[in-house]
Amino acid sequence: MTGHDCTIRELVGATSAIPADTLDPVLTDADTGQELHPQRASSAASVDAALATAWAAHTDGTWFGLPREERAAALRALRVELQARVPDLARADAQDTGVPQATITAFGGAVAMLLDAAAAQIEEGFGHVEQATSAGASDQWRLPWGPAAVFLPWNAPAQLAMVKTADALTAGCPVIIKPSEWAPHFTGSFAEAVQATLPAGVVQIVHGGSAVGAALVRDERVAAVSYTGGVAGGTAVAQACAARLKPVDLELSGNNPAVVLPGEDPATVAEHVVTAMLTLNAQYCVAPRRVIVPEAEAQGYLDAFATILDALTIGGTADPATQLGPLAHEPHRRRVEEQLAQFAARGCEVRRYGKVPESGGHFAAPAVVLADGAPDLREEIFGPVLLVRTYRGLDEAVTIANDHTYGLAGYVFARDRDAARAVGRRLRAGLVRLNSPYGPPDSDPVMGMWGSSGIGQIGSGQGPRFFSGARYVG
Repeated sequence: MTGHDCTIRELVGATSAIPADTLDPVLTDADTGQELHPQRASSAASVDAALATAWAAHTDGTWFGLPREERAAALRALRVELQARVPDLARADAQDTGVPQATITAFGGAVAMLLDAAAAQIEEGFGHVEQATSAGASDQWRLPWGPAAVFLPWNAPAQLAMVKTADALTAGCPVIIKPSEWAPHFTGSFAEAVQATLPAGVVQIVHGGSAVGAALVRDERVAAVSYTGGVAGGTAVAQACAARLKPVDLELSGNNPAVVLPGEDPATVAEHVVTAMLTLNAQYCVAPRRVIVPEAEAQGYLDAFATILDALTIGGTADPATQLGPLAHEPHRRRVEEQLAQFAARGCEVRRYGKVPESGGHFAAPAVVLADGAPDLREEIFGPVLLVRTYRGLDEAVTIANDHTYGLAGYVFARDRDAARAVGRRLRAGLVRLNSPYGPPDSDPVMGMWGSSGIGQIGSGQGPRFFSGARYVG
């Protein structure tokens, strides 16, 4: 045991412990490449105990049976405990993901506030509407399905743990969290916050790879599954849930297009695209990956991207000046380089930018690929890479944008907002941003998962709805 794996905790009932088993892959520090320890996994006995505890918490009303005001107060207390631990969570996640600590701190603080919103939903009566009918009072309920298994990705583990926990607890479901085996170190601080605020067994944590995941999904005591990750893992989860007619929510990959209409300013567009691409260290499912520009204007965009990418500060996760840190782990870095090599082998020009530190970390220099020569290479490159495609007419641009199996996000840049909206309606994506990486602060979007990007919807109260089922009494 090392000081590093001491920060990994499973939480089963009221007991927090280091997972008993190990897996073959060795975890490393993203900044330095230094080996830390083997991946860890909970034992079969621990997983079964977590399942039994979650089922008991559901049937006994350990959480949902509490008065609304007590549940709301507990969630607000959890928010306070998590916010106090954001610096520790940021250090742990940065080590595992390569995302700069400053970014994680900003995201973590904002996401923790969702627990206040969840508390307010509970107080406002989420899940129940009394209706007056000719026969008397009737009730429309949304009631918790039961214990929920939530699977976290390796790119934003602590943040997604907060989001999924808030949604499930709003609905009334006990939660079993399974982090990615590649990003487990946040769980020590997270477990401490849970133990300080929630009844034992309401939120639990187990670790491991596909064997632990399969045990959770296939168990009849798990009533609903929420998974964020890659297509292969999501497909396996969906198949297992389908065999048991179990509700499943999947947020998977996306090879997201950014369509630029003629006459835009390359410098402005490039700034927005790179800002969005760099979110979570360019390991962000809704980041733009393919930039589709007018053929006659392509050189201006290539120059603008070169100017911005060459000036990026590429550095360690603890440096506040870092704009791009290392990738999460060495197998992932190798995969990004292999994908770039595939484009080069097809005759596409691959341009690299910036100065990569010589620290031994999992760094990858930003790249722009002139990708018109390999339109059939459609797999997402989950890193600091932009594929530039060109078009001659708007219909061709939309065809290029939709020439993939995913359907997560898209971007449109046009001075005429109505023109941008018209193109956005034609993109096969659940979320299309116009002229900016971010939507207006007063928007309230619901984002659907299209194609192989998943199943379900997120945003505007969709999470608690997923974790609950409708029941009418009247």
